[in-house]
Amino acid sequence: MFSTILVAVDGSDQSAHALATACNIAPKYSSKLHLVHSPEVETVALAVGADAYSVEPSEEKINAAGKHVMDNAIELATKQGHAPESTKIGNADPAHEILEQAKTIDADLIVTGRRGLGSIKGMLLGTVSGKVSQAANCACLTVK
Repeated sequence: MFSTILVAVDGSDQSAHALATACNIAPKYSSKLHLVHSPEVETVALAVGADAYSVEPSEEKINAAGKHVMDNAIELATKQGHAPESTKIGNADPAHEILEQAKTIDADLIVTGRRGLGSIKGMLLGTVSGKVSQAANCACLTVK
């Protein structure tokens, strides 16, 4: 039923629950587990006098943070007895990256954590898990 499972990881508790759920499902169907992560860059805006400046983290910091999240996810999956078949750290919008990776590996199931973005941002932009479930060509499981 689910021979290829893609799990989106972001370092949050919800993501860890999603990964644990996927590791629980995978042995039941002899599934191959794949992980994807796409760091969301948060900028800091500073107002100095009449000017405003946006401060973004360096590419090195973004890459190091992405690797840290993925290394932790690999360790967690391996400890649960289901080492991932592949991993992907992207640099695009997380929902887009998840959907593209799902197509690339021909996923049967995408597992994501449910994570609130805040009332206004969530209402305007939607959540990553919501975007994925609306656009995916396979089954989706959102774990709370």
